[in-house]
This record gives sequence, C-alpha cells and structure tokens, in this order.
Amino acid sequence: MARGDEPISVGELSARIKRHLEPPFANVAVTGEISNFKGAHGSGHVYCSLKDADAQIKLIIWRATFERLKFRLQDGLEVTITGKIDVYARRGEYSLVATSVAPKGTGALQLAFQQMYERLRAEGLFDPARKRPLPEFPLHIALITSPTGAAVRDIIATARRRNRLVRLTVVPVKVQGEGAAESVALALRAINAQNERLGFDVAIVTRGGGSLEDLWAFNEEPVARAIHDSAIPVVSAVGHEIDTTIADFVADLRAPTPTAAAELVVPELSAMSERVEESRLRLLRALRGTVEAWGERLEALEARLQSLGPLNQLRREQQRLDFLSEGLQAALRHRLELGTGRVGSLAARLEALSPLAVLQRGYSITRTAQGRVVRAAREVRSGDVLHSRLGDGEVRSVVS
Repeated sequence: MARGDEPISVGELSARIKRHLEPPFANVAVTGEISNFKGAHGSGHVYCSLKDADAQIKLIIWRATFERLKFRLQDGLEVTITGKIDVYARRGEYSLVATSVAPKGTGALQLAFQQMYERLRAEGLFDPARKRPLPEFPLHIALITSPTGAAVRDIIATARRRNRLVRLTVVPVKVQGEGAAESVALALRAINAQNERLGFDVAIVTRGGGSLEDLWAFNEEPVARAIHDSAIPVVSAVGHEIDTTIADFVADLRAPTPTAAAELVVPELSAMSERVEESRLRLLRALRGTVEAWGERLEALEARLQSLGPLNQLRREQQRLDFLSEGLQAALRHRLELGTGRVGSLAARLEALSPLAVLQRGYSITRTAQGRVVRAAREVRSGDVLHSRLGDGEVRSVVS
C-alpha cells in the first residue's frame, strides 16, 4: 500500500484476493495424494485433502462428481484432480473444487475393476466351493440380455439347432450405459422371486462385445451381488473370449461367448436320447439284479420258515428229549456201578477189620467175670474166673 492510501477491511482484502485468485485457476489440473478421506458427508459431498511432499490443500468433491466415480477413493491414492480454486472469503481459506478425478498412472476403470475384484474376493463371492453345477437337462432357460442385440440372436440360433425341446425366455434388460447394472440386477432378483411359478433351470447373463466402458455394467457391485444371491444357477457370457468381467468370477460358470454359453448349457437332443437309452438299460439291469436278489432272499426265508414249522419243532424237541433220556439213564447206570463198587470195597475193609475175623486167625478176647477185658496178666489174681472168646466158641477158666 502506498503512503497515504486508506487502510482496507479484512473483508475487502479477502474479496480482492478472491477476485484476483479465482479467475487464473478456474480450470486447473493438480496431481497429489488423497489424505484425510472419511467418506462422503451426510450431504453426499466429500471434504478431504490433496497433498504432496511440499504442501497440502483442501479438496472438495461435490456429490454429483463423487457419484460418477467408478473407483473408490482412499488415503494414499495418487490422483489427478481437474477443477478450480474457490476462495471462502469469510474465513480467508481457499480450496480446490474437483470437477473430475482420475487415478494417476492407471485408468479409472482399471483401478475400479481392481478395487472391486479385491473387495469381493475377500468377501468370498468368487469362492469355487459355492459354485453350483448346471442341471444336466435344463428345460427352461432365462436369457437376461438386450432383446435386440446380437448375443440373444446367437444364443437362440445355437439352442434351436441343438435342442428344440428347450424353452428359452428373454428377460429384456439394459446392458450398457446409465442404469444398466441396476437393470440386470433387478431382472435377476425378479426371476428368482417368481421362479416357483416361472420354473427356470438356468439363467444366462449375456451381451455382445465392446470396450471396457461398454461392458462396465457387468463389473458393478449390484450385478455381482444379484448373481451371488441367485438360487438359479447363473452362466456369465459377456463380450468376447478376451473380455473378463466381475460377473464372470461370481457366476457358477463363465462362457467365453454367447454362442459358447448356449453350447455349454443346452444339451444336444441326440446326446439326450443316448443318455436316456443308457439310463434305461442301467435301470433294467438294476431292476433285474434287484428281482433276482429278492427271489434268492424269498427262497431262503421260505426254507427257514419251513424249518421253523410246528411239526419240525416237535421233532427237534422229541430228539432232544430222547437224547437227554439216554444221557440220564447212562448217568444213573454209571452212578449205580460206582456205588456198588464202593459198597463192596467198604464191606471188604469192614470184614477185614471185624474182631470176629481176628479171632478166626487164632486170637482170643479174655474178660473177667464182670465182663472187663483183660489186657495184661497183672490185671488178674489167683482164683479169678475168666471167660475167653475164641473163633468158634467160649472157654471158662480159673486163674491158679
């Protein structure tokens, strides 16, 4: 300020800075690293910072711009912000207001694809264990696609050539541009909700080839969630063989092209006839084997039943009674013989020990007149009368 100029207010200074600063930076591209990112505010706007090694600036991303982003912002992500400088005069602050955000070094769609892939893979949406086999002979197939595209024509032509008995139902959806992902997801959820009435065996989500931008609807989360939640097995056939989408990873089966999807899902009628004939022959063999096995079992049961009849039972009991009777008689005879032999032995021993038998061998028993047995000569005196028992009689004597 030159000497003599009048001082100005803070508000005037801020207004002058705003007038001088904003026009030169009405359209500027700035490269830096996202910092202090906490997601969208309740209003949907994003307030964070853009920084590098030397400085930091406040960054504002309005809701409309933020919702157009295909990738996710996060701290540390290097981006190029195209926008303008906005001075908030009341606080003397300036910010960079983004009109577009692009990841540095890689395309926004490639980064969005990588982020979506890693996030859904971590949640288990690509787990091979949850993928279901397709039905061998589907009768009703849902084609979730544009009703006017080349993809639906290719699938219908291939399916009709292979098997005219299979029923095809086109579920029309938007496959490109704004709202395409929501259209595909809504169709998938709708046929699942009504499938008890509709009776779909398989759903083919398909469209023809195109750029990454053209196919982007099949990389969005609503489509991935709808495929994952589907009770109907889902085949993804998006673009050409070189194209890969998130839908391919979530689906139960990925087909490289729409035509290939029809070939994988729709069995040839001739092959079905052969399989039916093979199944018929297998069934006949199984039935024949079952009948033979049951016949043998019935014969065995009949023989067993006869063996368990009352007459046979009586015969077996009679035989058992005869056997027991013979055994009892033999046991009694044996016991009698043993008893007789023992009695004879005891009688012989008793006879040998009898006093009479001893007397027969020349011995005698001498008693006094009072009947006392005399065992020694000192037991008698002269004049005592003695009685001696011999083997054949008795002798009376007087001791002298």
